[in-house]
Parts: sequence; C-alpha cells; structure tokens
Amino acid sequence: MASFTEYDLTRGSVPRILALFSWPLVLTNLLQTLFALTDVLIVGRFLGATAMSAVTIGGQGVLFLLTVSMGLAAGGQILLAQLKGAEKTQEQNRATGTLLILALTLGAVAVLAGFFAAPLTLRLLQTPQEALVDAHTYMRLTSLGLLFAFVYNAIAGIFRGLGDSKRPLLFSAVAAVLHVGLGLLFVGPWQMGVMGAALATVIAQATAAILAAWNLISKRQKVTRPTAIEFRNILKIGLPFGLQMGLLQLSNLFIIRLVNPHGIAASAALGAGSRVTNLLTLPMLAIGNGAATVVGQNLGAKQPKRAQAAIRWALVYTLLFVAATMTLTLAFPTRLVGIFTDDPMVIEIGVQHLRILAWCYIGHALHSSFNAAILGAGRTHYSLIAAGAEALLGRVALTWMLSIPWALTGIFAAQAIAPYLAATLSLIWWHKVDWRAAGLQK
Repeated sequence: MASFTEYDLTRGSVPRILALFSWPLVLTNLLQTLFALTDVLIVGRFLGATAMSAVTIGGQGVLFLLTVSMGLAAGGQILLAQLKGAEKTQEQNRATGTLLILALTLGAVAVLAGFFAAPLTLRLLQTPQEALVDAHTYMRLTSLGLLFAFVYNAIAGIFRGLGDSKRPLLFSAVAAVLHVGLGLLFVGPWQMGVMGAALATVIAQATAAILAAWNLISKRQKVTRPTAIEFRNILKIGLPFGLQMGLLQLSNLFIIRLVNPHGIAASAALGAGSRVTNLLTLPMLAIGNGAATVVGQNLGAKQPKRAQAAIRWALVYTLLFVAATMTLTLAFPTRLVGIFTDDPMVIEIGVQHLRILAWCYIGHALHSSFNAAILGAGRTHYSLIAAGAEALLGRVALTWMLSIPWALTGIFAAQAIAPYLAATLSLIWWHKVDWRAAGLQK
C-alpha cells in the first residue's frame, strides 16, 4: 500500500496540495455518477423509455436514503481532518470506530426503510402506471445494497479525512467497471430486465464495501472504542449535512412528481438530463469537498490563512470547470441525450432540459467553493440553511409556481435558478461567519 499517499494538507503550496488532493475526488465523483447513470443508459438502450422511467423514479427513492450515509461520511471526514491537523491520534482512532458503528447501524435501518416503503414512495411520486411494476422491483432490490453503500461511504470518508483521496478512487473504479459489465450481461444476453440492472448495482456496491474494508484493515488503521464525544461531534457535523442532502433529494422527488403527469417521454428525459447535469456538476462539488478537508486540517493545525487560501483556489478551479461544462452542454445537447435513447420525443424534451440547466453551473461553482469554508469548520448548520433555501424556495416553491404557466419549461427554469440562492447565502456566510476561528469540540 506504499503507492498510496496520505497528504499533509497543512504544508506546502496551497494550490498544488488542493489540486493533488482533489483530482482523485473529481474522478471518484465522476465514477459514482457514471455508476448511477449506467442503469438508465443500459435499460434505455435495451428496454426502452418505460424501463428508463422506472429506473429513474425508483432510483430517486433509494438515493434519498443514501443521502444519510453521505451526511454521516461528511461528518466523519471533517472531524477526522480536524483531528489529523491537530495531531490528536487517540481521538482520531475513536472517531474512526464511531463512524463505522454508525454506518452499520443506520445502513441496516435504511435497508428496511427502502424495501418496505417502496410502494408508498412510488405512489406519492405519481409513477406512471406502465412503469410502476419495474420501478417497484428496482427500488426494492437496490435498497438491499444500502448497507454496503453506507459502509463504503464511511470508510471513504475516513481515508479522505486523513488525507488519502486515492484509495476511494480505486474502490469506485473497480465498482464502476463491475457495474457496467454485470449490467450489460444481466440486461443484455441474460435478459433479466430491470431486475438485472438492480442486481448489478447491489453486487458492485458490495464489492466496493468489501474492498474498502480490506484496505482499512491492511492499512492497520487503529479503531478504538468510541466515547459519547465522538458520537456527538460526528452527528453535530454530519446530521445537518445529511439533512441538507435529504432536502435536495426531496426536492428532486417533488420535481419528478411534477414531471411524471406529463408522460413517459418527459419522465425519461428528466432522468437522462438530470444525470448528464449531475455528471457535469460533480467535479465542482468534488473540489469543494477537497477544499473542505484542506480547511478542516488547517483549522485543526491553527493555520486559518491557509484555509482561506484553499477557498480562493477552489473558486478558481471550479470556475474553470464551469467554462468547460457550459460549452459542452450548450454545444452538444442532442448528442448528450442521444447517449441514452433514440426516442425522438425524449431527445426533444431532454435537449430543452439541458439547454436551460446549463446556466446553473456558475451557481454550483460559487456555492461549492464558499460552502467549503463552512463545512471545513464543522459549522454545517449554516450550510443546511443555504441548501434549504435552494431546495425549498428554489426547487419546490419556485418550481411549482413556474410550472403553472410554463409547464416543463418553467420546471426546468426553476432548477437552473435554485443554485444561485444557495450560492448567495454561502457568500454571505463566507464574509460574516467567524468560521476561521472554529475549533474542535471538547
């Protein structure tokens, strides 16, 4: 394991160390998005728009539960980064044990919730009748993989908090390749339909979790018995982050509910367009995640100027991605949607979706960069407020208001506007909140 590096983010050139630490995060997030995109792509090509709609809707139900693990992992990652910077080894080992216990417990609860809540969830989403059976199958089967996803995200958060962003990239790469291979085999030659796509997802998630656990054991990372302090600190950071992710996913479910009555083509187009947009925005989110870890380690080491420099360079890097993603989306929307389907109606609606959402990228870049300061300081309740504004005011209230006069066009326009609400609040927190003085909780 000597080829992997735990970066000391408190030393050296800030732009260089941020770039070195963040590029594996960018690739990891791209692979994870491709992981989610693969099912829609494969079933869209082999089974058509109805199956594509089923996977889109069923997948969103599971993704809502998965946000809990993302919040948990983020809380552990930031706490471990602060402890690493402060060179508090014993507390670091206890925090590792705490995160693993929480992942196993909450992961088991998420499996039960996803499996048994599937019928109600799909009814609330107004799932088109022709897609209902496949959506039910997909949601229930993929819920079984949530325990593995919780464990993987927790261990990935441990590695990243300690300064190692390359191991999680390895885990994601193996899972993504396996997912594509099994998906093509199960849905194609073996003709297992939507069930095959779901099984490929669960097997790949299990593989990633096992590989991550094996690497953690091989690294000989000490895991000691946690105390109430570690539980409190991880939950204090992770719960607001998980809630903000949950709010954003709830807003996605609301948007799906608004779109579904417009028919299968609209539902399938939303699935394709959303996954393309997610793929193109995730590099910005990954850089923000990397900057938050740099901020955490440097605040733990009492170096606020380096933490502040990390935010400035994160903004530079994310805006560079904006230039590339906007150009790609506006220049080739038909080709991007055409990757998923040949259905002319789906392509027409999907192109409209992408052309409008291309203008949201700047908002995502600004929010990801400035929000990294708040996350790195562990003050995630401020981040929750910003995300709540985006989700509730932008993606729910504004989407509903604009959908009345302008139907799908209004829904897509509100999605493009919403990130700027979070970006505005994050910029205010950056200037007004004393995040640079944040320290570890005793």
